[in-house]
Amino acid sequence: MMDVICIPTLKRYDLLCRLCKVLIQSEDAIDPSNIIIMDNGGSLLKSYYWRNLSSCFLQKKPEVIVPSENLGVAGSWNFFIQNFGRCVIANDDVVFSRQSLQCFSWAAMAYPHTVIFENNDPVNGFSTFFVNRPEIWLEMGGFDELLNPAYFEDNDCRRRLLLSGNPVRAIPLTGWRHDNSWMANLHPAIATGRGRLGCRPANTERYRVSRDGDWGSAP
Repeated sequence: MMDVICIPTLKRYDLLCRLCKVLIQSEDAIDPSNIIIMDNGGSLLKSYYWRNLSSCFLQKKPEVIVPSENLGVAGSWNFFIQNFGRCVIANDDVVFSRQSLQCFSWAAMAYPHTVIFENNDPVNGFSTFFVNRPEIWLEMGGFDELLNPAYFEDNDCRRRLLLSGNPVRAIPLTGWRHDNSWMANLHPAIATGRGRLGCRPANTERYRVSRDGDWGSAP
């Protein structure tokens, strides 16, 4: 279902609640019950930001999942795909509305065999992405939760899908913005290095060969 939006979060509850508020209060609003939150920090429901946001809910509200331990980025993404299938997965530090979801919907109709669509932002593509063919990605092993270096699971995904002959497709998302990227703001060289398929490929390839003997196999 296109309207399922999955958001992992750790402690930036202020940004998470900002996104939720935009989604449920914008024109052609999203049903709050179609927002799934993975609260890896475990304190969202007790936070000031959530209490403030709760006044916006009527009868329905987002589903908040609190794992027994921090699943991390890849673990959270895998959980969403395994449990909700076809879905949009977004960072907590982005802002978008149904316009962006419609862009994914149009792309999926035009390219129905594409496994994953990402935003065409040169640095933060996977800060909002759509898993269109979850069954294929899960057959390939999903996101590698042991990837070294950490936080480059998106680059690994792009590489593996490219080698499989079904590359990630980048599309522009109307009304989308990402204004709090810690990675992009850390150092310009890091932002440049995170170009598609380009971020530390030698390190990642060494890791994958050491695990599997072939970069392109399942984790």
